[in-house]
Amino acid sequence: MSTLTLIANGYIQNPGEEKFRGNILIEKEKIVDITEKFYPDAAQIEAKGCIITPGLIDQHIHGGYECDFNTANPEAIVSFLAQLPKHGTTAVCPTIMTDTPENIRAQIEKIKQAKAQAPGNAAKIIGINLEGPFINPEYKGAHSREYILPPTIENYRQIEDEEIKIVTISPEFDENGELAGYLEKKGVIVSIGHSNAQNLSGLSHVTHIFNAMPPLHHRNPGIVGHALVNDGVYVEVIADHNHLHPEAVRLILRSKPGSKVIFISDCLAPGKKTLKKGDAAVNKQGNLIGSLVFLDGVIRKNTGISGLKDLLMYCSLNPARNLGLECSGYIKKGTVADLVLWDAVELRVKGAFVSGNFSLPGSFRTGG
Repeated sequence: MSTLTLIANGYIQNPGEEKFRGNILIEKEKIVDITEKFYPDAAQIEAKGCIITPGLIDQHIHGGYECDFNTANPEAIVSFLAQLPKHGTTAVCPTIMTDTPENIRAQIEKIKQAKAQAPGNAAKIIGINLEGPFINPEYKGAHSREYILPPTIENYRQIEDEEIKIVTISPEFDENGELAGYLEKKGVIVSIGHSNAQNLSGLSHVTHIFNAMPPLHHRNPGIVGHALVNDGVYVEVIADHNHLHPEAVRLILRSKPGSKVIFISDCLAPGKKTLKKGDAAVNKQGNLIGSLVFLDGVIRKNTGISGLKDLLMYCSLNPARNLGLECSGYIKKGTVADLVLWDAVELRVKGAFVSGNFSLPGSFRTGG
């Protein structure tokens, strides 16, 4: 039995480049050829009328559907991961909000269990994003004030785990930059957020720019101004048009090199304390606390601001590079077959591959 799959007759769209017509041959988890040829022995996915892109990578997502990464059990997490490919998302960093060290440790273990249990065609977990508890209480946003901790090595060691890839901290409370230095030596991305820091030396990554930090001011540019004018700084952007006005998104894209912008969903699951207002999540007081828009929706919302080839940089290639995923975020021979097939007219997801495993097979005619 052949282990080859051919995605035929689609248009291949790589980040930052023009699309082209071609067939993609997959063997196991890898792309082994991009060609105009047909392979009669391969199972065929007919992609006529589709644009084929790399899978989307969401490095800052709190959950969705019935899953909250702060409370969900492994079964709920696996179920959620299985839903994400229909939104074009093939890899995620589950994001845990401020909580007690005991609860954070418990959720890290549940996420690790889910990672081991998830089927091959579910979105992959590529590391945990820890948003809190090392934040400024005055810029806590939706985080619980009573669980906020000073950013010290001792406090971090209460929850430390090799799966943690990103940690948000308020550096104004990190004495002598000790925690930041410790995390960097461990290979963890240090992101400034929920903060009013004034000393921004060494800043290289910003958690959802403009949100949970002082606004841009012409005499005190602060975190926002520093991040916008320094080309080496990655900025996370919640481009759902609720957290940021479309003109603010334009400002970011005009200010930053395209390679340093990362669109995130910041998506969460509606619940007892989380209400739905359009496609935004608000609390009972009506304050914005998160998004209900996955990255496929973010792309559709922003096609009037930027073209698909650039949006794929922000939603796929850039997070891949930020997280050290050298074989993801781009379609070429030898890369991992994390792929999305989109309707070329409305940019609706019709199918996806996760490490060569097909999701939503009912959407396509197959043969071979």
